[in-house]
Amino acid sequence: MTYGTAIVTGSGRGIGKETAILLSKMGLNVVICSRTQREIDSTVKEIKEKVITTKNGANDDDDRILGIKCDVSRSSEVDYLIKSTIEKFKSIHILVNNAGIVYVKKLIDTSEEEWAKTININLTGAFLFSKAVLSFMMKNRHGVIINISSGAGKTGFSDLSAYCASKFGMMGLTESLAWEVERYNIKVMAICPGEVNTKMQEDVDPNYYRKHKGNMLLPKQVAEKVVEMIFDDKKYNNGESVEIG
Repeated sequence: MTYGTAIVTGSGRGIGKETAILLSKMGLNVVICSRTQREIDSTVKEIKEKVITTKNGANDDDDRILGIKCDVSRSSEVDYLIKSTIEKFKSIHILVNNAGIVYVKKLIDTSEEEWAKTININLTGAFLFSKAVLSFMMKNRHGVIINISSGAGKTGFSDLSAYCASKFGMMGLTESLAWEVERYNIKVMAICPGEVNTKMQEDVDPNYYRKHKGNMLLPKQVAEKVVEMIFDDKKYNNGESVEIG
């Protein structure tokens, strides 16, 4: 089965960006999604300059890359991104739900707004995007959805209650949806990285980050595992969660 088009949420930086780059290198159409236009432009530019080139070194008419600003927690913006993707690429074969935020706070100090924003971006965003792409995958009777969860999706950590709740929720979403769509030859899986050398990790605890960043996973390492999960049909099973760390 040919994989033609992939959407990677939160692909302006970090794991999402590296995943988008790797998928583009494999010849897929890739949709870049972020809330920050500057990050979108940077990722799109890098892919155009370093990946999508013809033999003479010229950009390949931007035919395989699409960058769209999108807040994954807003259904109207998700629907617009999906509509734009279909208009340009005609179908959707892969979705990587990567967008996420974190607040480092004890539950008693977490505001209702911070709780809602964490759940809306980390979990509702995955729900909205998965729901939006499924009709196209079901029609094709083929597709892959990878949810970027976390070690915090399997083990609770102090001062990360909202984040852990969102990532535990993503694990349940992954398993439930996997069984719902299995008869359409659609696979839904999750990956649970440990500490990754990203800006979000740095924001969690700058002092800890400075001391331990050399021992953290690189975003590219996680992206390589995501790509392996997408394409190695025999190694990874529907509904599976893969730990990497």
